[in-house]
Amino acid sequence: MSIRAHPLAEDRGSAVVDFCLMSVLLVMLLFAVLQVAALFYVRSVAASAAADGARYAANAGVSPQAGAARATALLGQALGPAMAQRLPCEGGLVAEADSGLVTAEVRCRGTIASVLLPIGALVRVEVSGQSLKDDR
Repeated sequence: MSIRAHPLAEDRGSAVVDFCLMSVLLVMLLFAVLQVAALFYVRSVAASAAADGARYAANAGVSPQAGAARATALLGQALGPAMAQRLPCEGGLVAEADSGLVTAEVRCRGTIASVLLPIGALVRVEVSGQSLKDDR
């Protein structure tokens, strides 16, 4: 007569293995969500700074470069000086071809470090803001 082991004895320790496999997947999912959230936050703040810089540069007697400097200063306040250096802003005047109206444009572009991708991988961010130039 053979003594058969309890049927659940073969599954002993499988909960630990399942937990380890699922926790790796959940941590990767968490990092992916954090990366997307960081990208959208930085992009939103940069777009707001570029729009504010363009509105500032649109005033009479203010150069587009002053608007770019203002946008860079706003980025430095909101995201820190290191991030402001990674997202440099430049200003210029743009004439619309059809109407001939001149707008002040501030464009910020750069890269941010990735949380999920391998070390050294960067995510590109490019935003711009425009405002009608005041000639008075």
